[in-house]
Amino acid sequence: MKAKWELTGFEDYFSALQEAGKNINTVSREGLAEVGQMLQSAMVSRCPSDKLKPYIKIFTPSVEGDYNYVAVGYVRDPAYTPKEIAIIANSVEFGSVHNAPMPHIRPAVRALRSAVNSRIAAKLKAAGYVD
Repeated sequence: MKAKWELTGFEDYFSALQEAGKNINTVSREGLAEVGQMLQSAMVSRCPSDKLKPYIKIFTPSVEGDYNYVAVGYVRDPAYTPKEIAIIANSVEFGSVHNAPMPHIRPAVRALRSAVNSRIAAKLKAAGYVD
């Protein structure tokens, strides 16, 4: 007894899969831009120093291969945060021998973790990439 199956449509399937790979990066970067603004706002509102607030910035959603990310806070780049501001921000966030810690970056991230995850998931769901 012989059985024969003919499978068709793989070319279309692989094309759609390849296209989805391109589009999902666009959708995730859009979501990252939104959550970057949410995080920045929360960090600035918690910041105890008016001098530091202008340096809490968003490093544009970026890509390394299929890894999408956004950096928010005192970005480790002299174009974003001068060295002397980074030192002050570190001593404010974590404390020093001269002052007690006044964290504002980590509490903002903790407070928004669930909202950030939900926003990204909603973007991906709306685009049809997750159920």
